[in-house]
Amino acid sequence: MKIKKSVSVFRFVILAGLGFVIMYPLIYMISCSFRERMDMNDPTVIWIPRHFTLDVIKETISAMDFGNTLKNTLVLNIGCAFVQVISCAVTGYGFARFRFRFRNILFGIVIVMILVPPQIISLPLYSQFRNFGIGKFSVNLIDNMLTMYLPAMTGNGIRSGLMILIFRQFFRGLPKELEDAAYIDGCGAFRTFVQVMIPNAVPAFLTVFLFSVVWYWNDYYMNAMFFTHTRTISSVLRNIETELKLHLFNSVSVEISPREQIVWKEAGCLLSITPLLIMYIFLQKYFTEGIERSGIVG
Repeated sequence: MKIKKSVSVFRFVILAGLGFVIMYPLIYMISCSFRERMDMNDPTVIWIPRHFTLDVIKETISAMDFGNTLKNTLVLNIGCAFVQVISCAVTGYGFARFRFRFRNILFGIVIVMILVPPQIISLPLYSQFRNFGIGKFSVNLIDNMLTMYLPAMTGNGIRSGLMILIFRQFFRGLPKELEDAAYIDGCGAFRTFVQVMIPNAVPAFLTVFLFSVVWYWNDYYMNAMFFTHTRTISSVLRNIETELKLHLFNSVSVEISPREQIVWKEAGCLLSITPLLIMYIFLQKYFTEGIERSGIVG
């Protein structure tokens, strides 16, 4: 009996410690976002602000132009995630259910897409979109959302290789009898995919959609490379120090203590992850189910 109690206590301590380590950045972020910057120089203030205020949040929202920035981010990221889910689902279904020449070689290329970082192909991509087309019919797509939409539509968006793999594994796990019954009823391959396979693959679609939204939301490398005027959450957050100095002091040369800057930076981080947290809260059940059924965990 004593051994069981000791194990339970030990397990509780380990889980509580791991939970604190995982939650520490979020707790610290919330604590800093609602305190005045003078509290950062007070060694007695650790978690609970001495001077609780909403001014830091309001100033950060104004400096980030959060309303318009969030709208641009949603149009770009949610749209790219949606079309990427469709293109990767079709590709993954093809690898899972159809036999064709060079299938293994092409799937090997998909695996390479997972391994190769985007920085390796950034220069060819920039050159391609800088002169997109042939000869006189080429156009400049830099600072155009098509630079993100076109790769997503063709299954070459951010982390598309992993998403194709998830769909392939999920569709391979569905019973073959589902397709056979549809073929007997006169359905073709496309109709079978739309009417039979997609309804049974909702958890996989939601899982990939969440992955895609998070990766597009957090990406600043591609945004910084392709966009000069289009502001997104990640690009604004990357330059939050300059944005705050311009908004609060009308000068980028003003000196602010690095410790005092933390309150605005943490507030910006909190604002940037809030939409993702809200989305995950509503979709976590399907996300967990999709992870389990796709076979990407042991």
